[in-house]
Amino acid sequence: MSRKICERCQFTPSTCICKAVSRINNKVRVIILQHPSEEKIAKNTAKLVNLSLTGCEIVKGENNNDFAILKSLPLESTVLLYPNEQAINLDEKARSAEINNITHLIVIDGTWKKAYKILQLTPLLSKFKTVSFKQLPKNRYAIRKAPRADSLSTLEAVAHSLSLLEQLDPAPLYNLLDELIKKQTQHMPEYVKARYLN
Repeated sequence: MSRKICERCQFTPSTCICKAVSRINNKVRVIILQHPSEEKIAKNTAKLVNLSLTGCEIVKGENNNDFAILKSLPLESTVLLYPNEQAINLDEKARSAEINNITHLIVIDGTWKKAYKILQLTPLLSKFKTVSFKQLPKNRYAIRKAPRADSLSTLEAVAHSLSLLEQLDPAPLYNLLDELIKKQTQHMPEYVKARYLN
């Protein structure tokens, strides 16, 4: 017998986060390229972004064939969020003409290893300019450990990007992340929870 899940957020009734969802009208459209292995992970935050933003789309896959949507994006005003040597730092260029013209933000959803694999298998991505941050915001997503210090969840990366690109208030997205953390840790013994949240 399958577990009952919320049709909207896809969590069980005890971990449903719908009451914390606020719909946000973002101007810069967000395209999330999601590695297939991320879809079933309860702690994945891409679906929270999709629940919140009116201008957001999740495309699942690993390569050019899966991400045909990239062919239809405007080359001159679409950027890929990825930290490489050529990346434009959004926090240094905030409110500049170079940033104001951006209409689409591509975000890869997966571990660093999976994101790199998607990048290698999707030559279409090489057409787009890359953007990143010189100064990362504090990582709020302690319940999913990452091996690199410069790791943010997909939600945090999108929230910070949109706050710099279009001065969007990230608070509703961070509040939703806080609700997810609260629901995912509510049944943990205190000594286990302390490992994540302290």
